[in-house]
Amino acid sequence: MPEILALQKSAYQENAIRYNNSNIPPLQQTLDELNVEIEHKIFLKAVIDDIIVGSVRGCKKDDHAFIEKLIVHPDYQNQGIGRKLMLAIENEFETSAFRLFTGHLDDKNISFYSKLGYEIYGEQEYVSPELSFIHMEKSTF
Repeated sequence: MPEILALQKSAYQENAIRYNNSNIPPLQQTLDELNVEIEHKIFLKAVIDDIIVGSVRGCKKDDHAFIEKLIVHPDYQNQGIGRKLMLAIENEFETSAFRLFTGHLDDKNISFYSKLGYEIYGEQEYVSPELSFIHMEKSTF
């Protein structure tokens, strides 16, 4: 878990810069909080040469699976790791739909998820003047 947390903090630096906010929750999460989270979520990791280079987590609530914090180390992006992690986490759940969210300025993420079959649904969720969340869903029907 310490390696996943370190990777998370590294991967979300780009978001902190994009949104001009270093207090975003992924950067503030503690190891204790992550250890609690692992008790009720599935965590997957991608490993190259004994180094964790990617991770994703998810959980099921009612008839939906929620995908969270897909992260790939910046040095390993655009090599298919994120796609493999997404397909692997989707295979962990029997569900009618997968749901996730990303920041409104994260065009690369929105495009990536769209290529995997996710569509924007609902209204933007305004978190602060600088940040809104875009919710995306992929039906399994």
